[in-house]
Amino acid sequence: MIIFGTRSVKFTKEEGEFHCPQCNCKTKYKHKSARRFFTLYFIPLIPLDKLGEYVECRSCRGTFVPRVLEYQQDQGSDQFLSEYEKAIKHSAVLMMLADGEIDDREKDVVLQVVNKFSHNDIDMSQLDQYIAEVQRKPEDVSTYLKRVAPRLNGHGKEIVIKCALTVAAADNHIDDSELALLQEMAQALGMTGSHLRGILTEAMTPKEQAFSAN
Repeated sequence: MIIFGTRSVKFTKEEGEFHCPQCNCKTKYKHKSARRFFTLYFIPLIPLDKLGEYVECRSCRGTFVPRVLEYQQDQGSDQFLSEYEKAIKHSAVLMMLADGEIDDREKDVVLQVVNKFSHNDIDMSQLDQYIAEVQRKPEDVSTYLKRVAPRLNGHGKEIVIKCALTVAAADNHIDDSELALLQEMAQALGMTGSHLRGILTEAMTPKEQAFSAN
């Protein structure tokens, strides 16, 4: 049996130091590019289309568009960082609330996600306060995502979706309300349907993939 297909392969173009907007300090980076390859028996053989480039911080693992290497710390950049953190926190909490239940496992994952992408860690009581605030005054999931989308590359947008997907899967079940919210998030970020399906296919089990297709 001949096994063939395609897969993305990442290459490091250069390395150096830059001012990471997420770490808010000077740190090391890798400038990476991704390209799709035709594979035979899972071995990449023939280069196909280019998938894009991004800069990865080696400290926080955040990814940014290549022009971040020209980053100068200013008020506009600080504002973007604040909006990015809000977008991560707000979308994670909305995902936890999407199925109408608050699961302790999902809350733990939300807290981990928020603190991973925030400069100021919060505790569970602070998260509970924010959850209550969102329940009292629920804002659309696109509220913050549309503000940060223009400055995120494809890989950065994937991170936002994967964070929300991690929250949704924390209770070992992803239902149609959570899938619908993921679609809203992808639209707000300007992602194509095929891009979102690719992320879901990579992250979900075959059973979950069959569920999402219905």
